[in-house]
Amino acid sequence: MKAAADDATPVPQVISEAPLIFSLSHSLALIDRSFGIDRIIADSGDEFVDSYYRQSLPGYSRLYNPWQCMHLPLHDGTLSEGEAFFAQAAEVARHLDDRPGQRVLELGCGLGANSLHLAERLPHVSFLGTDLMAQHVERAEAKARKLPNLGFRQASFEDLPEDLGQFDAIFGIETLCYANDPGPVARLIARHLRPGGHVVLFDAHRKPGFANFPEDLVTATKLYEITTAVARGFHDEGRWQEAFAAAELEVTAAEDVTEQTRAGLVRLHSRATKAFTERKWRMALRVIPRYFARNAVAGLVGYHVCFGDRVAPEVRRGPITYQKIVARKPTA
Repeated sequence: MKAAADDATPVPQVISEAPLIFSLSHSLALIDRSFGIDRIIADSGDEFVDSYYRQSLPGYSRLYNPWQCMHLPLHDGTLSEGEAFFAQAAEVARHLDDRPGQRVLELGCGLGANSLHLAERLPHVSFLGTDLMAQHVERAEAKARKLPNLGFRQASFEDLPEDLGQFDAIFGIETLCYANDPGPVARLIARHLRPGGHVVLFDAHRKPGFANFPEDLVTATKLYEITTAVARGFHDEGRWQEAFAAAELEVTAAEDVTEQTRAGLVRLHSRATKAFTERKWRMALRVIPRYFARNAVAGLVGYHVCFGDRVAPEVRRGPITYQKIVARKPTA
């Protein structure tokens, strides 16, 4: 798809039931005009995770939410905005109890929001957050100075140091999508889990038959993946369950929680529309760092890749599923 002329502003098409949502075709036209869809797709398979997070740091640390969470909130109709952003962390807490000496490892902790949240509420549990980015670790450590039960360390989840020891729970929130191969990572996780311990994963996955979804939705998914630095694409649904089982972990839950992402994705889409339709933001897209600017693309299409492009959004029509996966290491 070739970029359209920059001075041609498409007439907004909105889904009547949700007036803040542009139709997918209109969203793609805006993206093509501002960025060029083919230019973004050309980055497929490239490695630029480091550059993406370095450039996006201002957005995550000051703009996205006040807690510096780097993931989607999960709304169930009863939670406040803060509770929704920490819904994934609440699931981790459910796998802990009152026993002293418990240890928890977070993979890809970002700016440390989830481990900080849990460490404040569970002072009898020791938490360790790991992240590939030194800047993330430094900022997280600065926020954790008054929490004796929390530490951070720069490390890749694909090469976890042996001296980390074992943990009662290991979790990753929208981070294991960056794994080259789930198999070796699942084996590393199993090695660092204590018997009876749990691994908790929240992430997006491509649904079965992904290539057979409508072309615009496949394109939108690839745009979403690349502009969130998952340039090799999300793993196929079921791949992590297979990897955990092969690592001799018992999968105890594999739940589609996509519907709970809807409110957050609507909000992101609404924010992103301004970047493409308001002159000052359109001008800003031309001068701010490339990968930071491309977050506007992810914001615009994220809703559609999960809910399709119908008047009444339907989870089954989106090519992406957002899942909670839990696995347990047997005690014997």
